[in-house]
Amino acid sequence: MLVLDPTVAPPLIDPDRGPDAGPLVGKRVGIRYDLTWRSFLWATDEWARKLEAAGAEVVPWCSESRQDVKLEEAVREGLERFATDVDIAIVGLGN
Repeated sequence: MLVLDPTVAPPLIDPDRGPDAGPLVGKRVGIRYDLTWRSFLWATDEWARKLEAAGAEVVPWCSESRQDVKLEEAVREGLERFATDVDIAIVGLGN
């Protein structure tokens, strides 16, 4: 039997969170989400409210199903448009 210790320290990760976005007023902030984890919708709703309160325009983008091969090219094209249409993008939960 293997017993895991829940008190073990978390793994070391790169503490660099990337460049500061600076003031959000007037910026277009993209939030990429998908429907594989429904709680993502609640998280993006919270982020959108806070970003809009800070003066940003929120641009949501759903990546659709990645399991449908027929959608693959459309999803890629949508992602490219999304990436070029925003100043800042949130693309994951980081969990």
